[in-house]
Amino acid sequence: MHFSYVLRSVCFLSLKSMESQYSADAVAAAMSVQFSSYIYTSIATFWTYGYVCSLHEEWTFLLLSRWTKVKCLYVLTRYLPFLLLISHLYMNFTPDENPDKCLMLDNVCSSLSLLSIICSE
Repeated sequence: MHFSYVLRSVCFLSLKSMESQYSADAVAAAMSVQFSSYIYTSIATFWTYGYVCSLHEEWTFLLLSRWTKVKCLYVLTRYLPFLLLISHLYMNFTPDENPDKCLMLDNVCSSLSLLSIICSE
């Protein structure tokens, strides 16, 4: 039997059993969180690969040129998305029962997003 067929059958059966135990809204919310986790993980993977491929040239340029306001803004906008992705991945993959901690992490993510947008403009 083909592996993808088996995987789809297992996923279908697990969703079928999940539907009988949980409401449709709970299943939709779980699938939404799973999808966003996949998206954030793939973005982090591609960005990390892109940064690693150009790291030597970028650091050579950054270390040899003088520090200006524009260079500081460049460094902020270049590396701030990593902090943003790390915080999103942490929120998605770490189970958290404390709503206050979840709200605090969401505020940190929102602040990092806002700071990234301000620095890029």
